[in-house]
Amino acid sequence: MLARGWLLCVLLSLLEWLTPLAFSNRAVSSALHCGIWVLSPFVARRLPELRWLPRLLWSVLLGLLPVWLLLCLWPWGFGLIPLSYQYHFFFGTNDSGATWKTTYIYARQNGAVVARQQCEYWSLHSSETRHSRTVKIVPLTPVWQWVTSAEDEHPQGWALVDKAAVYFGPDSTKQYRADALKAGQQRCWQEQQRLDSIPQSAPRLTLPPATQRGAGTLGFELAGKVWRNFGHCFDGQACTDQCPVRASAALEYVDPTTRIYSFRIMTELHAGPTNRQQLSIWLGRVSGPGTYELESPQEASENFDLVLQDKVTDSLYSQANALDRRGPRAATQDIRPARVTITRLDPEARILSGTFEGQLRADAPRAKPLQVSKGRFDVHYFLVRN
Repeated sequence: MLARGWLLCVLLSLLEWLTPLAFSNRAVSSALHCGIWVLSPFVARRLPELRWLPRLLWSVLLGLLPVWLLLCLWPWGFGLIPLSYQYHFFFGTNDSGATWKTTYIYARQNGAVVARQQCEYWSLHSSETRHSRTVKIVPLTPVWQWVTSAEDEHPQGWALVDKAAVYFGPDSTKQYRADALKAGQQRCWQEQQRLDSIPQSAPRLTLPPATQRGAGTLGFELAGKVWRNFGHCFDGQACTDQCPVRASAALEYVDPTTRIYSFRIMTELHAGPTNRQQLSIWLGRVSGPGTYELESPQEASENFDLVLQDKVTDSLYSQANALDRRGPRAATQDIRPARVTITRLDPEARILSGTFEGQLRADAPRAKPLQVSKGRFDVHYFLVRN
C-alpha cells in the first residue's frame, strides 16, 4: 500500500514537472515531494531491485546539506540560495515567497483568466529578486489547473478585466470596502480644499468630554486655547469635522502576570488654511491604569512625549524640549513635571483612555514653553505585532 502511495507521488510530481499541469495549492506539491523521500524505504522492501533508491535519495539530500551550510559562511552567503530552494521544495506553501502568486487579472472567460504572476527568489545580487510572468490559467478541477505562457497572446472574445487579483479572492469584499473608504476620503479632502478657499471665521472649538469608551477623541488646552482633533474627513458614511484619533500599540514585554505596552497616538487639527497642526503622543512602559510622571528630556523620549508640528510655519514643538530647561531663566523656573494618567487600558476591547498635562516648546534656546493642561484622550488602538 505504501509502495503504491510512493508511485502515486512520483507520477503526480512528474506530471507537474513535465506538463503545464499545476496544483492550485503549493502545499500539495510539497507533500508529494516529502512523500517521495519518506516512502522510498517501503518501496525498497517491496521491490528488492530498487534497494538502492532510498540510499540515493537520502544521500543526495543529506550529503549536500553540510555543503550548503558551509557555503553560508561565504562572504556573500552563497549557501542560502540552495537552502532556500531546498526548503521551498519540501515545505513550500501558497504564502511562500518563491511560490508564483497571481497579482493582476487582464482578461477572463468562464473560469479561465489571463493574469500576471510574481514570485521572489533568493539571489547573490540582493536578498530577494522579484520575477514576473504573464500566463493563461485554466482550472480543470478544484485541485488541478493548466498554466501556459501568455506573454504574446491576446485572447479574442475574452472579457477585459484589468483589476488586481485581490478583487477575485477571499479578500475581495475587504478590498471593495477599502476602495469605497478611499473614494470617500478623497471627496472629503476636496470639500476641505473648497472650504479653505472661502474666507470665514475660525471655528469655535470645545474640549471633548473625558470618556472611557473608545470615542476616538483627544483634546487639551494649549496656553489657554482649546486644541482638539478637528478636520474634514470621511467616517465611513459621510464627511465629519471630528476625525477619529489614530492609535497603535506594541507589546514590549509579557509574562504570566505583566504586560508592558508602548503607544503612539496621532491626530490633526485642520481649522482653515492658516491653522493646520499635527499632534503625536508617545507613551512608553505602560503596564496598566495609573499616573506616570517625568521631569527630564530622557524620560520624555522614553516614557511620555508630546510632539506638535505646525504644518503652516513648519515649526516643531515637543515636551522633551520644554523639559530640557534651556532658554530664559524666568521661563524655566516655573516648569512643572509632565504627567499622564491612564484611566483605562483594556487589551480585550483595545481601548486606551487617560488625561495628561505638560509643556511644549520649540527647538530654540530662547523659546518659551507653552503650558498643556486639561488634556484627555479616549481611543481605540490596534496592536502592532513585534
